[in-house]
Amino acid sequence: MNYTGIKSLMDIFRKNSEMQLPKTTGYRILALIAALGIMIPCVVIVGVISYVMTEALIEVNNPGGGMLFEMQILSAFSMVFGIMVIFSVLFFSSDREHLVTLPIPSHHLMAAKFLYAYFAESIMEFMVLIAVFIGYFIAVGRNIGIGMAINPVSIIASLLGTFMIPLVPMIYCALFSLVLMAVLKGVKNEKIFYRMSTVFMLIFAAIFLYSLRGLGEINVANYVESLGSGDNLFLRTLNVIFFPVVWLCDAVSEGSILYLIIYLAANAGLLLILFFVGKALYQEGLYTAASLGSSKKADIDSKDIKMESQFMSSLKKELRVILRTRAFSGNTAYINILWPVGTFFLFHMTRDKENMAAFITHFAEGYDRAEMIMLMIIIAVAFIASALNSLASTAFTREGQHLALIKFIPVPYKTQMYAKAFVSFMFTYPMLLLTDIIICVFIHASFFKFMLYAVLMLLAHIIAIAVGMYMDSVSPYVTWDDEYSALRGNLNTFFNMAIMMVVSAVVMVIGLILYELLGLPIMVYQIVMLIILGGVAARIIYVAPRMIIENMKKMS
Repeated sequence: MNYTGIKSLMDIFRKNSEMQLPKTTGYRILALIAALGIMIPCVVIVGVISYVMTEALIEVNNPGGGMLFEMQILSAFSMVFGIMVIFSVLFFSSDREHLVTLPIPSHHLMAAKFLYAYFAESIMEFMVLIAVFIGYFIAVGRNIGIGMAINPVSIIASLLGTFMIPLVPMIYCALFSLVLMAVLKGVKNEKIFYRMSTVFMLIFAAIFLYSLRGLGEINVANYVESLGSGDNLFLRTLNVIFFPVVWLCDAVSEGSILYLIIYLAANAGLLLILFFVGKALYQEGLYTAASLGSSKKADIDSKDIKMESQFMSSLKKELRVILRTRAFSGNTAYINILWPVGTFFLFHMTRDKENMAAFITHFAEGYDRAEMIMLMIIIAVAFIASALNSLASTAFTREGQHLALIKFIPVPYKTQMYAKAFVSFMFTYPMLLLTDIIICVFIHASFFKFMLYAVLMLLAHIIAIAVGMYMDSVSPYVTWDDEYSALRGNLNTFFNMAIMMVVSAVVMVIGLILYELLGLPIMVYQIVMLIILGGVAARIIYVAPRMIIENMKKMS
């Protein structure tokens, strides 16, 4: 195998498939904020969870059980979300037609694409896995002894596992995509391939829910006990699917070099299987991908041509781009449903628990601290939800290589800009409002509180839309190969999320200063938030459109 050639191809894919960070001080500051505001908090939270689970399982003589469960959960998530990426990178990227004509063996091309996708998708998971192992080692060192926790084999195994645990699920995704493309070569619609991620998610979710049976009361203590006893069906199933991870866990927890060698051999064996299957099927799969959709042509009927306002035409165009593209619809539009659904299940399952019941009681009785906490949560959710769906921060990125058309179509810049902003509003704010309703019903809030939260959410949402659209107008990412790359490689989404998390933290700090340090009543905090968010939103509505339009004029 020509390893140098494969590495060169990987470098090409990386440069062509990722947005390059603009070399300006502002963007470097945003990158630092993103690292401090997103990556580090996530890593710390995972490390704490790993520490707590390990301590709990030490009591039932299974210190590695928590680490194993976390690694298997990460493997399952890698497989669910990796299948979309692998299908896209291997078969549906725009460079396919150019590369297949070059004198490059198809299996070398597949190997380069696979390794590129593996590393590009796993960077955050590498950091999370480091936190899992650190949490484990700290818990074992404190409770069993530093000698059992720190030994050369365990350290080497954890370092190797950090970079290799995502490998097995990605290999499965690649094998599955190769076989499916070969079996369904007569299919003329690529949607069936992308729906496999939903199938995997439903399968894993069904197994998880089935594993809850027999636990009696469903709570963390009972679930951890089932992990320690080895009776958890979900973990047992994942141990079969991602079998090498079990050997890695044994290598780390027991310091066994034999299990480490077996783990490495299993990964090497799976890579060889992928290589030979790719050698046999990848070329044929490329032909299948090239023929998708070729049997059906769209006919335009004169009855379909209607006269509409420029705004409605622009709005419908935005809706079609989002809703007819699986990557955009799932990751920008439908993801907003998670907020009301998640809120409902959170309150429904915990409202009778001691802490939640006490909080609801305190809120109903008018305790200032409870009202302040709820106000903080409401505002933070509005900021983070608006940034998380990336509707605003991909407003111009979604145009791709057709971005220059916004300068030539007979529609004013302002009209196009407002259509993009309104799409973000119509997919996000109704879900935020529904979340507000659910929260207020469960905590028995008054209509005044509901309206206050609704207004604060609206102001925060307007700010997040303006910031996201402005950032994307400054440096849109338009050289993406496919829609998943547009979302995955767009740094504006990442930076917008970081900014909104920092803004949310500032909101909380203001509340703590006013209430905890200065001892002012909660009414002052509510008024201050209305004034600050209202003033910022009003200023943004006045200034941001002109700045975005100026950036639109420079787009090419």
